[in-house]
Amino acid sequence: MESAPAAAAQPRQEPAAEASGLSLKDRIARDLGQRILSGFYPPLAVLPTEAELCAHYAASRTALRDALMTLSAKGLIEARKRAGTRVRPSADWNRLDAQVLEWMGEIEPDLDFVRGLIEARLVIEPAAARLAARMASSGDLAVIEAAYEAMCAAPENDLAACLDADVRFHSGILRASRNPVFANLANMLAAALSFSFRLTTSATENYQRTLSAHGGVLEAIRMRRENDAQRQMSALIDIASLDLLAVADKAGLKERRSADRKRTR
Repeated sequence: MESAPAAAAQPRQEPAAEASGLSLKDRIARDLGQRILSGFYPPLAVLPTEAELCAHYAASRTALRDALMTLSAKGLIEARKRAGTRVRPSADWNRLDAQVLEWMGEIEPDLDFVRGLIEARLVIEPAAARLAARMASSGDLAVIEAAYEAMCAAPENDLAACLDADVRFHSGILRASRNPVFANLANMLAAALSFSFRLTTSATENYQRTLSAHGGVLEAIRMRRENDAQRQMSALIDIASLDLLAVADKAGLKERRSADRKRTR
């Protein structure tokens, strides 16, 4: 197995730690993580040596090793004696880690992951909505309703406000299901929704329709209509997935064109 290209082989503008608000350790972890997630360092590739990485990032060995420990904890790399630090198979990557999702939102989307995220939501959230229609307390309903009202009130160009309200709406339903597994998925789903939302902000064409669909889910849960709540949530995710799939298809077309250009050279 050949070593991956040195980090300096593909220079890119890297913000200073102070400007990005991140420590040097976190900046290195983000940059290396994104290089791995984007395929610059593919699975099973050996990373540049510690000395090369320290020189590239102008970092101490302590800062670099802390960054590598972060990546190791997320399943992205593993260190072996006398074999260097190797990228782990992509199946081992913890893509639902909030920080990994944040890194992924800043690079070209992974098409398989985007589609997998939609499929997972279509399985989990309609079932949670059905349970919420049966089990939600008045307090649970108040949380979901407040989140929906915040979605309606948020300006469409205020990404932070829209995202916060949307996450609170879906997380509230998971917790209202009173299923401990679904409730524990709320934090994971919040990170996944953030990833999805960042991908589609420039492509969103269904915002008002999506608001109406959220209202339909809320009403079905409030009226204890279990079948309707499940159906309404499935319809909501179908609408929300249109923009995600559009982004994924656009990225796939870009990749195919790039591959075609390389073949014709």
